[in-house]
Amino acid sequence: MAGILGCSCSAVQADENRKVNRHGQHELALADLPEPPADLKLLITKGNITFLIGGERPSVVNPNRSTSIRGRKFDAETQFRLSYSFKSRCRWGWDGAPTSRRLAIDVGFNRLRIEVRHLMWFLNMPDRETFWESPLVRHEFDHVRLSSDPRVSSQFVSAVREHDRIELTRDDSEELIAEANRRAGRTQYQRGGPLNTLTGADAQSWLTKIVQAEFDRIVELVGIRYQELDRQTDHGRYDVPETGELREWLQR
Repeated sequence: MAGILGCSCSAVQADENRKVNRHGQHELALADLPEPPADLKLLITKGNITFLIGGERPSVVNPNRSTSIRGRKFDAETQFRLSYSFKSRCRWGWDGAPTSRRLAIDVGFNRLRIEVRHLMWFLNMPDRETFWESPLVRHEFDHVRLSSDPRVSSQFVSAVREHDRIELTRDDSEELIAEANRRAGRTQYQRGGPLNTLTGADAQSWLTKIVQAEFDRIVELVGIRYQELDRQTDHGRYDVPETGELREWLQR
């Protein structure tokens, strides 16, 4: 997620009138820059990028998100922030015969979405007039390409939708059956009774666990790709290889 300045870029003093946050950073507005080229303009929109200049690196402010090398000076850094949302439809049933006293949930996930935001930070302001041509800036946008890749979202959605049936353990089922019987005012188990009172809200913890697990895998995957980009380019010192998986990840 980090980049080292691989070419000469002139530093520009921050405008004294700019609001500096408690981490010594100030936000760079697009209005203060020349018109971005078409390919980067699209990434700026898709990536929801906030540009920051000066102060502490984002990975210093939020160490849990850092992939940087300790003790190494970085001139730029990009952090991605993913979030998800979903809706679902559930139908309760038995896992086998009702006498098994084990429940199952047939689930359909819909409106699965991943949203991505980025912080793109520069220690010093690159030259405004050549900002979009700067190799350092271009390297950071390669990071944005990796985490804004629509294939990431598609992989997440496909992985979640594979979980179309959840089979509960006997212990979990017994707890739900007992709760359902209490709701219905029953004092002893009757066939089919629990299925009439269980709702989607009762399934929410299992659904969230599944979606969160797949989401965590996606976050890990993007983090690995960020690290691979920096490894192969030495944090922007060298061009991306013309062939290989990294080049394929950056192409859409």
